[in-house]
Amino acid sequence: MSFGFQTHVHGHEPPRELLPGLVDLFVAAEELGFTSGWLVQHHLGNEAGRLPSPLVLLAAAAEATSTIRLGTSVIVLPLEHPIRLAEDAGVLDTLAGGRLELGLGVGGPSAPEFAAFGRDAARRHDLYAEHRDRLLHLLGGGEVADGLRVGPLAPGLRERIWESPSTPERAAAVAAAGHGLLVGIGPGPVQRALADAYLAAGGARAAAFRGGFPALEAAGDRESQAALLWPDVRGFAGGPLSRQYLGDNPGPHDVLAALNVHYGSAAEVAASVRADPLLGVAGDFVFAVQAASTGIGAALRTLERLATDVIPELRGAVHATP
Repeated sequence: MSFGFQTHVHGHEPPRELLPGLVDLFVAAEELGFTSGWLVQHHLGNEAGRLPSPLVLLAAAAEATSTIRLGTSVIVLPLEHPIRLAEDAGVLDTLAGGRLELGLGVGGPSAPEFAAFGRDAARRHDLYAEHRDRLLHLLGGGEVADGLRVGPLAPGLRERIWESPSTPERAAAVAAAGHGLLVGIGPGPVQRALADAYLAAGGARAAAFRGGFPALEAAGDRESQAALLWPDVRGFAGGPLSRQYLGDNPGPHDVLAALNVHYGSAAEVAASVRADPLLGVAGDFVFAVQAASTGIGAALRTLERLATDVIPELRGAVHATP
């Protein structure tokens, strides 16, 4: 099993500090032994994240690192032009020496970005399928028109495509396409059902995304971490996540469990991860290290705590996990 990190790009730093700080996260993660780093795309000042152009940021991270895999989790494909995405991904993968992991997603049903981009959110699944098929054709060297092809062609990038389906049936289709599976928000058993369908259909690459927030203070424990994280996650208590997975008046522990967040002392985080249904099933276990108010400094300290006090406690448990 490999361990990685993810960020939705939060924090209150101005962009001139935040964006270079993200590069610092990749450098620190590589030095600490993480094998992958993943960025989430959010457009138009979305409160859920501050990075609209993950491939641009990953190009800077590629220049500052040498081994860590560079992932998107995810690019909202219905909003992208397949030719432009193929070109940008090819340039980045060439600069990075074949380290790009290109994660693709559909986007939310009510996201205002769709209207802003002139796209119909109700057609997002159809648009996703059309753009994905076109992108794969181009990445494989297929013609755009009249003998024209995109460049640079990045050998092997088609084998590093990841998708984030929402149903077991779609997860099986991802496996049939030979792509990797990304699973994240939602109760563990729901995500395990996606992974099981994917693996049963012959899928070979699954990555589980989980919040990882060990206390940064020696006296921190599960209760203090829940109180610290609650202001950042309380909005989920009344949203679609709550209606789908939670009952009335959910508290911090309920919401954090539905978001697949592991929190508490380092020992409590390790114990919580050992009970995760995806540990040992997903080949990549990826810790999100930023909540909505987490700055770059705290994210760096979280990476260090995970690498030194949590992950070493997990490696022996992985092989015993069914």
